[in-house]
Amino acid sequence: MIDVDLNAVAAPLKWSEIFKREASTEVELGSGKGRFLLEMAAGQPERNFVAVERAAKYHKLCCERAARRGLTNVRLIRTTAEDLLFRLLGPACVDAIYVLFPDPWPKKRHHKRRFFKADTVAAVTRTLAPSGRLLVKTDHEGYAEIIGLMLEREPGLESCDPCVAFEGLPLTGFEHKYLAQGRDIFSFAARRI
Repeated sequence: MIDVDLNAVAAPLKWSEIFKREASTEVELGSGKGRFLLEMAAGQPERNFVAVERAAKYHKLCCERAARRGLTNVRLIRTTAEDLLFRLLGPACVDAIYVLFPDPWPKKRHHKRRFFKADTVAAVTRTLAPSGRLLVKTDHEGYAEIIGLMLEREPGLESCDPCVAFEGLPLTGFEHKYLAQGRDIFSFAARRI
């Protein structure tokens, strides 16, 4: 049951029911093709990994890749990050949340579609367990400024060193591509107080 059927589970999600075990649980918001998620899950079988992806094509691809690799500690949900945060997750239920290269919506008229807004950062904070971590990367300098500001303004989070937080973690497909192109990567890490 890698692909979680939202019609067959109750909200808020209970990890013991979805994974059939108790374990530290980490969430990736927007898994894309799953490179980061699947490497994390393969390297840490003692942890649970959940990812949401709204694009059906990438959701299906990620499910197939997880199944082929026999990853029993991965669950994928086809929905939006906002649906997961505001409807499906209870308080203090996640040990880490990864938001890696979210759509920057660079046109000013589209800024309202950006993920990093006060209400979503507050929802992320609510779902993190005490000392739970939020790790973020973007290649868009303007969006990086907004992300930094949003994280700084959230009273439930304290900043921590992103170099330390990301040390040893796999790169996403986007990150491989952007580094090859010589783009700057902006990283953020925060911990729930």
